Amino acid sequence: MDFMLRYRGPLPANGSIKDKHSIRMIIHRQLGELCNREKLVEEANRNDLPEGTLKGRRVEIPRPMKMLFFYVPIAGFSFVPIIHRPHELSCTLEVLFLRREKPGDIIRNGGDLDNRLKTLFDALRMPLDETELKGICPSKPNERVYCLLEDDSLITKVSVSTHQLLEPVEEGEEESDIELIMHVTVQSTYPMIGNLGF
Repeated sequence: MDFMLRYRGPLPANGSIKDKHSIRMIIHRQLGELCNREKLVEEANRNDLPEGTLKGRRVEIPRPMKMLFFYVPIAGFSFVPIIHRPHELSCTLEVLFLRREKPGDIIRNGGDLDNRLKTLFDALRMPLDETELKGICPSKPNERVYCLLEDDSLITKVSVSTHQLLEPVEEGEEESDIELIMHVTVQSTYPMIGNLGF
């Protein structure tokens, strides 16, 4: 299975908790639409998903597990990762990174590319503990948030192309704001059964 995700807005190097959660919520809305439209992931919408428990950077789930998806309660939220370890899933990312700076200007205006991408990868995964949500409150009890990843180590390959964004700064935007188009390819890492239809 493959799909596209889009983000437009600030992407600071060494982004704050608020920066990352803001990006996470934009991606959440797109993943929610994916779950509504794509049969392979529609089960993630169910209200009776099993509960996972965080153990360090890993999620433990009850066995035997009859569903492909689960939720993890953290700080009043219910995070549902689409790509996760319990069913041996991973992904590759092709990122088109559009910025207003000319080549060579990215450090001056937006921060270095590596640390901006680190902010992005942190936002694509679910938080690993409550400290990563300090000061962030759910809009309702057990608010469901779809995340691309259980952990960003499940990204097995990344390619990034940068180009200039040839659009004027709109009201409410900053010169350093960027646009990302991300092509996600989901795959199975389980050696015996191919790609499970993904």
